[in-house]
Amino acid sequence: MPDIDPSLALWITAPGEDPQNPLLRLAFELTSPPVSARLLVTGLGTFRAYLNGAPVSDGRLDPGLTDPRRRVQVCEVDVSALLEQGENVLAIDLGRGFHAMSTPNEWRWHLAPWRGPVRAWAQLRLELADGTVTALSTGEGWRTRPGPVTFDSMYEGETFAPTEDPAAWRLPGYDDTDWPPVLVDRPGGGSHRAQRAPDPVLQRQVQEPVVVRDELTPSVVSSSPQRIVLDMGRVIAGWCRFTLSEAVESWASPLEFVARHGEKLRADGTVDDDNGHIHTDRFQQDRVLLQPGFARSFSPRHSYKGFRYVQLEPVVGDLGGLEVTGVLAHADLREVSSLEASEPYLVQFDAAMRASLLNNMHHVPTDTPIQEKNGWTGDALTALSAMTTSFDMRRMLRKWMVDQIDGQREDGSLAVISPNPDWGYEELSPAPEWTCLLPALLDEMVTEYGEVELVAQHGPAAARYLAYELDRRDQDGLISGVLGDYLTPGSPGPAPEDKRLSGSLFVAQALRSLAHAVDLATVESGLPGGDPWTASGESVDGMPGPESLRADAWALEQAVNAVFLDAEQGLYRDPEPAGAAAYRQTSNLLPLAFGIVPTEQVEAVAAQLVADIEARGDHHDCGHIGVRFLLPVLSAHGQGALAWRVLNAPTAPGWKAWLEAGNSTFMEMWENPRSCSHYFMGTPVTWIDEHVAGLRRGPDGWREFLVEPDVNVPVGRIAFSRQTDLGEIVVEVDREERSVTLAVPEGSRARVVLPGLEQTREAGRHSLHW
Repeated sequence: MPDIDPSLALWITAPGEDPQNPLLRLAFELTSPPVSARLLVTGLGTFRAYLNGAPVSDGRLDPGLTDPRRRVQVCEVDVSALLEQGENVLAIDLGRGFHAMSTPNEWRWHLAPWRGPVRAWAQLRLELADGTVTALSTGEGWRTRPGPVTFDSMYEGETFAPTEDPAAWRLPGYDDTDWPPVLVDRPGGGSHRAQRAPDPVLQRQVQEPVVVRDELTPSVVSSSPQRIVLDMGRVIAGWCRFTLSEAVESWASPLEFVARHGEKLRADGTVDDDNGHIHTDRFQQDRVLLQPGFARSFSPRHSYKGFRYVQLEPVVGDLGGLEVTGVLAHADLREVSSLEASEPYLVQFDAAMRASLLNNMHHVPTDTPIQEKNGWTGDALTALSAMTTSFDMRRMLRKWMVDQIDGQREDGSLAVISPNPDWGYEELSPAPEWTCLLPALLDEMVTEYGEVELVAQHGPAAARYLAYELDRRDQDGLISGVLGDYLTPGSPGPAPEDKRLSGSLFVAQALRSLAHAVDLATVESGLPGGDPWTASGESVDGMPGPESLRADAWALEQAVNAVFLDAEQGLYRDPEPAGAAAYRQTSNLLPLAFGIVPTEQVEAVAAQLVADIEARGDHHDCGHIGVRFLLPVLSAHGQGALAWRVLNAPTAPGWKAWLEAGNSTFMEMWENPRSCSHYFMGTPVTWIDEHVAGLRRGPDGWREFLVEPDVNVPVGRIAFSRQTDLGEIVVEVDREERSVTLAVPEGSRARVVLPGLEQTREAGRHSLHW
């Protein structure tokens, strides 16, 4: 998609070094009825734009964070229906977002290298009924003043203190003659500020906008003159709408209150709104002043929260006339699959994973809506299959891939969060189990969505990153990391064992992923020589060919076997002197999952894994990496019944206790979880889809897929549907009737594997028995 010409408008902001919630306004006359109108609009920070009082779109928290030194996204909207002949008003309301963060925090967003005042850029192109074509843009002639949000922070919340009707300024007829002019950034000639702001590349917004998806009416948990605690019934990401009821007369006294938001309650029944990573005494708090005569309602516009509970504390006035509505808001993703089963727990598990994912979809996949709001790459790496199976992720992942490349350093290294404020290259890094997301994403985009052009665009960056990792090999030929199988039972963070096993294997998998993406791009483009970069098969800009990538992967895998495989015991464990004390199930899981175990050792390694699980009473001891591969590995080795018992275990560490306790999302940690809406422990949903229902994408996409339900899993009936670019696939398995019903779309074929049966079925509906 071509860049947007930055000369179409000028960047504008308000006076002051660090303006807070500036309102930007332009009134203009149309002498003829508008026929069509297109608005291009963006902001550094967050923005909400209005025409004649109406929001120009449903998008919230736009335009989505990027590194503005590299690019800024622009929202494009057809606004023809919002204009009329006569006076019109284009209005923009700005917030800090992560661009101008003022809250001291662990990740240093408040010290981001791009940090500067919030700004806006917009162009409105109009075609009128009299044939006139004209354009209006940000620049001279706009007026500004501070808005009613006297403080906003993605972490701390917002303070609302209006002095007049907060909507009046957006409407025609409003008197803005006492508003000062905006400050204008003039290209090439400096600005009204002492230091000129950067000129970022402007590109159309790629990912889906954040939109309101539901509204919830809370129940009362407790009530006293000092506080009211409300329960939304489930953890959501979003905010609350606070409204004075109709019973409150316009002449009544103002109501001022504090609203604390949290996912949990403390032992004393108050809302837990603590966060040790936010270095202020305020977290997820809205401080609201409602004026019955002119400002009867407030909803945050420049922040969101993760919460189930809201605690209201009056400062001035009586809370009796206050109505509170919970607002669920997340990316407007299209759901592409559905699950039904005779076992309600599977349906509940699937729904919890979808809810956990959606609560973390705000322009990029984040790790928690309450604690961090950071785009942790390792969380997504283990959950990538769950994401693309549940939702159409191509737009968000396409955007996020560019964010990662924008943050790549000259040595090829990547940060563990993306976008990032120059944090995460040394902090909690290196961590290849996180940063290997880039080549994995590239392969997923090519295999799932057929976007082979991304290989030429982003393959060299992925190769530079992998070269950086290979340069870190130690004397054993292994690659170290500091995180590993994060949050194992009993561990507050990094895995306790030697993390070179997981680090090296994730780099090896990433090398194979990039090789596979290159192979598919070659096939799709039809280029000769087995290499998409040149017809002669030579590499370009250091981009190695697939065989070279696979050779590096093989070398890493052999190094893992040499250092970690105890052939006598048939297990992978830390080398001496750590010995057997540094073994966990993940140590055996990853070599089995990635297929590196020597053939003669596979049975013994799998048996050791099974024995350890059974010795723990059918429990795992895995962190976020292990839980992704545990159940698929068990099914692959004839242990589907054990996999079911592990998933179904009623006690910790496990999932069922979480859901039976009334949670509708997954916890972050096995003990004393920080967050109650974290998706990376919910990745066993992939086993449900791929082994209980048995639908697996083929190695090269959906043209040929596999249907192989694990008949050892004691679940009677399950039905799974999956939308692909070739059409909808439906798999219905009935283990009681020993049957599979299958719908294959045109352009696809299915390879069906059942006990005593292996067949290929073309497009159509089929019934098979075993």
